[in-house]
Order: sequence, then structure tokens, then C-alpha cells
Amino acid sequence: MKVFIVLALCAVASSADLRSLLDTTYTDVSGRSYTLSDFRGKYLALYHSASWCGPCRRFTPNLINAYNALLGRNFQVIWISKDRNSRDSDAFFKKMPWVRMSFNEGRGTRGNELFKLTNQRYIPAVTIVDPNFRVINDQARYDIERSGSRGFPWRD
Repeated sequence: MKVFIVLALCAVASSADLRSLLDTTYTDVSGRSYTLSDFRGKYLALYHSASWCGPCRRFTPNLINAYNALLGRNFQVIWISKDRNSRDSDAFFKKMPWVRMSFNEGRGTRGNELFKLTNQRYIPAVTIVDPNFRVINDQARYDIERSGSRGFPWRD
């Protein structure tokens, strides 16, 4: 019984840590700003990728298709750039219909901590977070490739 309680407390701490790391300002391609409260009640897809990454360039259209099919549902993609410079990041982001974390935050401590906290090692990486900030799938990229929007919310 004691083991269960400890594990439950760790899960709560992870949700709080995740929420804290996600509590920042995001922008869409038009420059409109959003805060985490704008995504209340939504499943979040944390998408780590970069323009120089071939698998990322091949996967992004799959995620765009799933995102577009789910418009109006409780789903939001947050892009976290792993590009080497803001110019490349900006150019890659112009192709995306969702919001992004600022380049400096994505490449800095916030983005790196999110990458680690969500158990990522390689890009492209997609983690699905439920409306209560619990990670429900830390390898969602493969589920999205297999089932597209039909698999939403891509529970692990």
C-alpha cells in the first residue's frame, strides 16, 4: 500500500511540474499571443522538431492533417523548436497551423526540461498531455503516423 501512495504522489508532482513548464506565452503564425489558460480543457500535443531534421520534415504534414481534421475539438498542438537558430525556426514554423513556444524558451531551459520530463530522446517527438496535465502518451508520433486523427487522443 505504501508503494502505491508514493507513486501517486510522484504522478501529481509530474503534472504540477508539467503545468509549470507549460505556463508561458505562445504565438501562432500571424503573431497572435496565447497563454496556457487559452487551452483549458484541451488535450495538448507537445511537438519537438527542427527544420534540419529529415524525419521531422516528413512527419509534420501527418500532424498537420490530424490537427486540421480535429479543428473545433479539444485539441491543441504546441510546437517546441529544436532548430539551431531563430531564422530556420521561423521559416519552418510558417508551414504550421498551430502555436509555438518562443524560440529562446524552446531551445533554453524550459524546452529542455519539457523534453526530459516527457521522456523524449529524439526528434520528432510528440507527447500527448490530457486536460489535467497528465502525460497519456509520450510516443504519440508513431500512433499519429499509423492512425491519423482517428486515434485521437492517442492514449498510450
